[in-house]
Amino acid sequence: MKYVILFLVLLLIVSSVSFVSASGSSINRAPAPVNVEDVPGTWYLGGEPLEIDESKSPIVFVQGLHGNARDWWEETVYYGENDMYDYFYSNGYRTAFVQLVDATGGDAADMWDNGQMLAEMLKEIHDHFGEKVNIVSHSKGGVDTQAALIHYDAWPYVDDVITLSTPHYGTPTADLAYSWWANWLADLIGQTDDGTYSMQVGEMEKFRLLTDNHENALKNTYYTASGTGWGPIFSALWFGGLYLCEDSDGLVPVSSTQLPYGIHFFSGGDDVDHDNVRMGYISYENMDVILNNLNSFSPPSFSIDEANNQSTYVPEQLIRGNTLPINQSIEEVIPVESGNNQVAFQILTSEELVDVSLTSPEGKKYTKKAKQFKSSDVNHIFKGSYNQTFIIDQPVAGDWTITMNSSQEDAFLIITNFEGSNALDLKWSELEEKANQKPNKEKDKSKKVKKLKIDKKIKINKKKKNIKGLKPDIINTINSESTNVTYEIVGTTENGEVFYRTAVKSYAQ
Repeated sequence: MKYVILFLVLLLIVSSVSFVSASGSSINRAPAPVNVEDVPGTWYLGGEPLEIDESKSPIVFVQGLHGNARDWWEETVYYGENDMYDYFYSNGYRTAFVQLVDATGGDAADMWDNGQMLAEMLKEIHDHFGEKVNIVSHSKGGVDTQAALIHYDAWPYVDDVITLSTPHYGTPTADLAYSWWANWLADLIGQTDDGTYSMQVGEMEKFRLLTDNHENALKNTYYTASGTGWGPIFSALWFGGLYLCEDSDGLVPVSSTQLPYGIHFFSGGDDVDHDNVRMGYISYENMDVILNNLNSFSPPSFSIDEANNQSTYVPEQLIRGNTLPINQSIEEVIPVESGNNQVAFQILTSEELVDVSLTSPEGKKYTKKAKQFKSSDVNHIFKGSYNQTFIIDQPVAGDWTITMNSSQEDAFLIITNFEGSNALDLKWSELEEKANQKPNKEKDKSKKVKKLKIDKKIKINKKKKNIKGLKPDIINTINSESTNVTYEIVGTTENGEVFYRTAVKSYAQ
């Protein structure tokens, strides 16, 4: 009998557990919504707070790409259970959670399909509470929210919108998924769905053109947030930050997170990344201030122009990719010029079983047992792939060889990041100008002029959608072509060394 009593006491303790927030206040564990199913178009009420604060508008949570309503209270990628719902529950907020097309775990939808579905749910949630709601959205969920409010006329049901690390202008990581070299792998792991497609910079250019001057654009107030952390070292976000080569949260550049008519209320530092920006201990206090119109709120000094200035230079990278046949050793040679402090060779495949090794120009072989080797599962844009990386400090100049062998059919994407030589040292505007120039037959005798040969590999992006509820001119813009361009660059440094780089970018037509 005493064991039964002890068990009941422990159960009571666990059921009433609370924890202390960063500010020192007690936060209660919120009860998970009941009977949650992965059915698109369904929505669920959060637990009724112990002390409801009727002065606070209800909160609707909208998750990101490939997301699920559970993302707001279950496990995050790197930081354990998400406590965002706990914070709102403990502070008297009524809450609701939505399931979009992505909830099935299959292909993700673009902002048009998700937005139309979300608009219908927002009306239902508004009618349930009998008042306007506020929205807290993460990543692509902010784009889905704008589509719902602006294009599907759900704006009367909502007051304020908070977007956490939303790629309002797209992300180069989505461009990479549709690039010349990456398509082999992206197709294999199923990450070329409509949701990823819509996050390309070129596709989001079209969305911004249709959205920012729309008559409904200013009928809600938008608050945006960003971070500059890359997550745990050698995590998927860390490698994503390495690829982006600018201020980012490991997946979305800071320059993409703002809106010209929004208020950037939170600029997180290196401890805020794309995964934890949606956690309560990171963002709640700032959100609570703006949602309750407290006078203490003062937005940080931050501008879109400043953010864009950080993304003007082309990353110092080389990209290669192809198929991997069964039980055949495939080699890729990566030339490395002198002057680099560090070079990271990332090898992405769909399976962990692919055996990889790296050989230096001097014949030194690095295997999975080397201290320079790191590996991890990949989340986000290339979710479902496996990353094996060699990080070489002070690499000798010459040809480095990556050898791969797979026991089953696979594909690979190699991203090599160069740090130190700055051999390319070129702005995007200069690259685009040079790529469109006709070759100059006159030889430039000056050694200081960087000679570049640029080859453009162009992929036409074109998807036809029959979208109900939108005007024909909007549908025509949505269905217009965009291009994904891979620039293959060969140059000569001032000391006469040849170097190789790859740049990827998408454009609206």
